[in-house]
Amino acid sequence: MEHGDCKAGHLPVRSYGAGVLRPLLFIALALLTACGPRVAPVPESARGQTPRTAPTSPWQGRGRLELVAPGKRISCGAIVRGLGDGSARVAFLSDEGLLLADLSLKPGAWETITAIPDLKDALPHLGRLAAQAFAAAPMEERHWEDDAIAARAGDQVRWYGGDPVLLRAVTGGGLDLLLEDWRMLGTELVPCEVRGEGPFGITIRIRLDPATLKIGKTAP
Repeated sequence: MEHGDCKAGHLPVRSYGAGVLRPLLFIALALLTACGPRVAPVPESARGQTPRTAPTSPWQGRGRLELVAPGKRISCGAIVRGLGDGSARVAFLSDEGLLLADLSLKPGAWETITAIPDLKDALPHLGRLAAQAFAAAPMEERHWEDDAIAARAGDQVRWYGGDPVLLRAVTGGGLDLLLEDWRMLGTELVPCEVRGEGPFGITIRIRLDPATLKIGKTAP
């Protein structure tokens, strides 16, 4: 089943301040006109599987956050920690090691632990993206829609598809979100690329380096 269709560059983070705010004007437009995601169909042989999301065991990974809008590219480091109880933490850091934001992620929700003022307007997009990708599934009502599973949670629909049956996309409540490049971590899987997409090439992306994925309890 296909639900429509619509990557990101890389620059140092020395201009993360004012540079973040201008792209957000384009992101606001994207909330109204974002493209729909493409969801891989669930084959008949996989229809008995329980849909899966982020790992339930403690884990950690490192990568980068990239925000792309016409004429602008923002890039910084990202550290994700799964806490083993359905929640997670994500921190964004400049290349010089400055903490830009630290977010606590819960099923279907998030909260700011700390963040620099220049990221205030970006936090709703970053928090929603990270919570959907790295926290456990919220309370949702699932049903089959063609060859994929649509799960409604509030004003959002979470789409499960493929084999294995994994969370592949989220629509409603903001930019369309895509979860891709799932990698094995022990007996579970982690989405190593998650992104929100809109028109005009607008992309917010968290890309984890598979080589940094580790199992184990870490401090928040």
